[in-house]
Amino acid sequence: MANRYSLSGDRRKSPIGTIVKGFLELIVIVIGIYIAFQLENNREAKHKADLERSYLEQLLEEVKINEEELRADQDERKEQLTLLKKLLVTPLRQVDSDTIQKAVDALFTVRLYSPTDAVYQDLVSSGNLGILKSDAFKRILMNYRRALARVPSTEDRDLKLISEQLEPYLMEKQLLSFLEPHRDLEEISISQDQKDRMIRQLLRDRKFIDLVYLRIHTIQDVIFFENPMQWHLRNMRQLLEEELDPK
Repeated sequence: MANRYSLSGDRRKSPIGTIVKGFLELIVIVIGIYIAFQLENNREAKHKADLERSYLEQLLEEVKINEEELRADQDERKEQLTLLKKLLVTPLRQVDSDTIQKAVDALFTVRLYSPTDAVYQDLVSSGNLGILKSDAFKRILMNYRRALARVPSTEDRDLKLISEQLEPYLMEKQLLSFLEPHRDLEEISISQDQKDRMIRQLLRDRKFIDLVYLRIHTIQDVIFFENPMQWHLRNMRQLLEEELDPK
């Protein structure tokens, strides 16, 4: 006679129980994968945040160095202009000899802006520029780089005025080595009184006055085109300080 009752062992092998058990195991696996995925995302996010902060700190130091160097360049150019204008007024009023000799030295002085940009180059070459989240900072950075690209041509025009006009002029007058505009050499040194007489003789030559006028103009151009870079550097510094130390 057939047994119409199920044993307890048979109930444990019920298909429903197997399905439920498998479903629970699947949920545990999915939750485990999700947690692992979230942990990996958190680690990646923290790594990116740490990397961004490291870049911001390095950029801040780089910006401060460039800001200070550019400020020194611009300040010296403004002092040059003051001295060179003294040469222009010499035919009209008395200017002391020390000022005149300083002005002639300034006539041949050149400041070339040579920015530090190792951090920026690393950001570009490594493809990490996109890691910076601040759109405002990236916009100012790009404006600074565009302004920087125009600087060499302006500075080169100033350099060419010296090498192609001022120096040949003094060589034609056979005064270049006597005035020693670049570096003093004991072997050819002359007294300050002799230099003063030579310079005052030059100041009576209209061509020399015109060359001084041109040098003033080229220096003013350099100041004009490098002013925006000062503004961009200042704005970048302020944004970076705010990013690194938000109030």
